[in-house]
Amino acid sequence: MSHFIRLNLLLICCFCVISGVAQNSVRFEASSDARQVVLGGYFEIVFTLYNAEGKNFNPPDFNNFEVLTGPSESRSVSIINGRSSQSYGLSYNLQPKRIGKFTIGSASVRVDGKTLRTRPIQIEVLKGKNSSASTKEELDQELGEGVFIKAILNKEESKIGEQIVVDYKLYTSRNIESYSVSTESEYPGFFAHEVRRFHGRQIQEVIDGVQYTTKLIKKVALFPQQAGLFIIDPMVMNISVAVDGNRRRSIFSLPKVATFNIETEPIEIKVSPLPEPVPPSFSGAVGKFNMRTSVNRNKLTTDDAITLRMYIDGNGDIKQVQPPTLDISDKFEMYDPKVINEENTESNAQLYGRKEFEYLIIPKEPGNYTLTANFSYYDPDSSAYITLNSESFSLTVAKGELNQTQILAQPEQTQKKEDIRYIKTDLSLSRGSSFVGSGFFWILFAFPFLLLGGVIVMRQIEISRGNIDLSELKKKKAIKLAQKRLAQAKTFMDQQDSKSFYDEVSRASFGYVCDKLNIAFSELSKENVRSKLQSLSVAEESIERFMQIVKTCEMALFAGKDNAAAMKETYGQALEVIAAIEGQVKQPA
Repeated sequence: MSHFIRLNLLLICCFCVISGVAQNSVRFEASSDARQVVLGGYFEIVFTLYNAEGKNFNPPDFNNFEVLTGPSESRSVSIINGRSSQSYGLSYNLQPKRIGKFTIGSASVRVDGKTLRTRPIQIEVLKGKNSSASTKEELDQELGEGVFIKAILNKEESKIGEQIVVDYKLYTSRNIESYSVSTESEYPGFFAHEVRRFHGRQIQEVIDGVQYTTKLIKKVALFPQQAGLFIIDPMVMNISVAVDGNRRRSIFSLPKVATFNIETEPIEIKVSPLPEPVPPSFSGAVGKFNMRTSVNRNKLTTDDAITLRMYIDGNGDIKQVQPPTLDISDKFEMYDPKVINEENTESNAQLYGRKEFEYLIIPKEPGNYTLTANFSYYDPDSSAYITLNSESFSLTVAKGELNQTQILAQPEQTQKKEDIRYIKTDLSLSRGSSFVGSGFFWILFAFPFLLLGGVIVMRQIEISRGNIDLSELKKKKAIKLAQKRLAQAKTFMDQQDSKSFYDEVSRASFGYVCDKLNIAFSELSKENVRSKLQSLSVAEESIERFMQIVKTCEMALFAGKDNAAAMKETYGQALEVIAAIEGQVKQPA
């Protein structure tokens, strides 16, 4: 009786420590780290009260179990987004007395005059697998059976861009002294991101009559970049285990430790292409996404501009999501959209991304208009494309003072990217000048515009007649676009932003070969790139160097390299290799 009096006093004191948590729900729950246990094994059961003060705690009867230790107390306090929560728990370590299925009844506690009870817990006790090992050799032979690791996929088949999660789970029935990863798995054909936030608590599991303590030691989110059948190589771990049965000669002698390697089995992942037809507003999002849009004004003149912002977030590979194309009236002029912000977060042991786009739109004519935006993504759960429609924005456009040529000539965004300032060129010179205002002056003034307009018209005529191959234009512009992206990569390198640096180098490399070799991004693979480059007489050394740069970027994005010297070396190699391929590419006869 005195034990329960002390226990009740302890609960009252601990539950009164924290206040101000009435905003969270009050819960009283029971949990166990095992649903099955072998005879002779043990498990832990915890009774936890959340966000309340309690008294008169009564544990259930443990008639079919031996209480090895407990009750042991634990407490925690957390503040998330300004909301505080608390929990207080009492745990017991139990050992079963007999084989069978048993029910651990409800525990109870009094909270604000009410009695809260936990749900009963079912425990199955199995016959264990007895060890017959007695000699040193037999003990060493059993070590491999007592410790192993598994790579567990949440799905074995997926679509391009669909998130796959790989759990690396350690199982042991031995006393592990230490462990470390000696060889990481590689993920060819995937963008890999290691998930840092997950529950790594130990759980008891029974496999083939043996009770194992299991622990999740690594979690990786994979995003397939191309279709095909892919094999993930094993991850190798180094394990140090205390040998059972090793008797110490004195209290000062250390236990004997055996060290060996364990590895996961190779795993296969089948990736399928996205189905056809693809909606016009689809830009690469695969998963579950949300969209939100806003405009900076509803009333304006033809001298002004509208800034439309689109916010997209979801559980897909956000870096692959490109700005959706807006279907707007020809009464507007729209500039190429920009990416304002891009970030990844982790929630529920998955990777989530958020991206913000900005569209700059200029009205050409006064009137009343309606502006809407669409965004489509592929939902693997429903095997369908989902199109999200923004709210309709009513725009009232009045006539401005400037003509359209002056407005489109030089729009300049402010630092806030909300308002547009325009440069109106003052062409007035001294009235005494005999040249200004003359016919020859206006001919010279108009000549560059007429020449530029003529070139544009001729180019459009040639394209419409089929005289210009658009794929050839992409090939010619491939090196310029790659150089532009590498220049941006250098900016990230100078800022010590390793993630953005390697991402931009990867975009420059893959973008260059896609444009230069006329390969669709959906069909891009290392094998395609290699065979195409070989067919165009590119030196094998340049091909291998290009492949090494791609591999370096993949590993850096996965492992998070931030070494300045490594970034500088990668940048120099990318410049050299792309320039070398550009000089070596020859079209086949």
